[in-house]
Amino acid sequence: MLARFRHPFLIKRWFRNRERSEYGLTVFYAVLIGGAVGVVGALFYRALLLVQQLFFRADETGFDQLHWLTLLLVPVAGGVIQAAITRLAPETAARKGVVEVMKSLRLRQGVIRGSTTLFHMVAPAISIGTGGSVGPEGPACQLGAGIASRLGQLFQVSPARLKVMVAAGSGAAISAIFNAPLGGVFFALEIILLNDLKEVTFGVLILASVVANVVSHAILGGHTIFAIPEVAVASAAQLPFFLLLGILGGLVSVGFMRWSGWLASLVWGKWRKVPRWIFPPLAGLLLGLTAQFHPEILGVGYHGIQQMLDGQVLLLGAAVLLVLKILLTATTVELGGFGGTFAPSLFIGAMLGGFCSQALALAGFEIQPALCILAGMGTVLAGINGIPLTAFLLLLEITGNYSLVLPMMISVSAATLVIQFVVHERSLYIYKLKKAHLYTEKDGTAELAETSVRELIDETRPMVPEDAALKDVIHLFGELDLKDLVVVDKEQRIRGMLDFADLRHIISEPETLRILRVRELVTPTAVIHPETSLVEFIEAAREAHTDYLPVQDAEGRLCGIVFSSTVTHSAQAILRRSQLEKESNRWVFK
Repeated sequence: MLARFRHPFLIKRWFRNRERSEYGLTVFYAVLIGGAVGVVGALFYRALLLVQQLFFRADETGFDQLHWLTLLLVPVAGGVIQAAITRLAPETAARKGVVEVMKSLRLRQGVIRGSTTLFHMVAPAISIGTGGSVGPEGPACQLGAGIASRLGQLFQVSPARLKVMVAAGSGAAISAIFNAPLGGVFFALEIILLNDLKEVTFGVLILASVVANVVSHAILGGHTIFAIPEVAVASAAQLPFFLLLGILGGLVSVGFMRWSGWLASLVWGKWRKVPRWIFPPLAGLLLGLTAQFHPEILGVGYHGIQQMLDGQVLLLGAAVLLVLKILLTATTVELGGFGGTFAPSLFIGAMLGGFCSQALALAGFEIQPALCILAGMGTVLAGINGIPLTAFLLLLEITGNYSLVLPMMISVSAATLVIQFVVHERSLYIYKLKKAHLYTEKDGTAELAETSVRELIDETRPMVPEDAALKDVIHLFGELDLKDLVVVDKEQRIRGMLDFADLRHIISEPETLRILRVRELVTPTAVIHPETSLVEFIEAAREAHTDYLPVQDAEGRLCGIVFSSTVTHSAQAILRRSQLEKESNRWVFK
């Protein structure tokens, strides 16, 4: 009897043979994913602490007691190790973080290689454990998605179901790490699935997230991230402050996104010829030097947040730590480190909230510091990562205090509006997907109107001088296999087209061919530019009744041609991709 269950394929056959319902299979996969991710997520969390103890011989609470040389050398050593493993597997190292999970859904139908998952379990543990100013949630998301992907491939599920499993795995990992099942569910919805909600998807996400939370809770115990005092809004008169906090949080988030984007463009632009292995140790050196004065900047930063909640960080210190965390988190990530931005966002938000509460106190406005700090944490978490619902629920689950509901609704909404107004992007993740041409908020028709023919230009220039005799150019029609030739002047400016159909009645008259010049038979033609859109080209080509249109540069000279068949093929591909994305984003089980 037991021999029938030696392999997952036999379990799948067992389900089919007994005509189990689709709901039953859904529950089975969700529980399996949640259990596996819960175990591995808890082990990953323990691994981070183990690596930190191994290198520093202390956890974050003891960093300020360490020798200056330890604070300097450990981050540099971590950078050297990261550079070495990146050099060994550069392609795998480049596939990191939440964006990679999103790409896997759009490019590979949710397929994630096992080697990628294993690599991004080890590398972030080294990065965070040696003081990298990043968080565990990005790697945890990738780890959970990788486990779910392997399980889906093992059971040979359909591509649509595999995508849902990957999303469920990523949300389950967040649930396991933060002890926040609802936060994990909405993380998967807002980030991985980009708010494409279907009923069956929602059930899978909830079940996997809850199971992962229960399993990790059993392994790690009822761990709480922060010790939080009771908070409450004293009066409605304090609520406008949270609108101001939201605006500031939005501006801080924009600053982080701009700094991160500038660093990325620098590393892959002006510094692209610099050997890649130099960057991680350089980031480690910057961290080590900063840690001489502010050791709380190292690692995940939970201890620094707790210090702020306990009132141990003063006004100027909060401002300094806020700026340093922004600078060093983006530096760690963009210079080749491995980690996420959730925990740094919480740290930045805590410093912002603490700074604002203390500044208001100096101005004579009393407001509970812990309330400002927690609202600031949720605001910046939502702003940087583009997850207003996830941030809102995550803070409620972490604190267990529903007095935060109204202040956070105000501040998170304000921050989201500021970011939309300034950068026109929901988050760093959407920005990176758009840079990779993997995301568009427009349909295929709109994309045709915004796509130019520049990439479709054929540099072939089938031109004939307007002063040439017809007998000297007649052979070009056969050699180029074209029914039209572009007529140009001495400066190669386009004058029109020479149509082979106009020559048919005189081909048999050699004397006429010798006497006539090309300019005497030239006909007007539509001319396009490199930035002409596909829609504009299609309309122009239809009116011209030609196989191609000539492309002219800014000075009117012929620089190539664009064939109608090439544009038609490209337009069909864009429309087909748009339709497939709409269909695949339904996230239904098939």
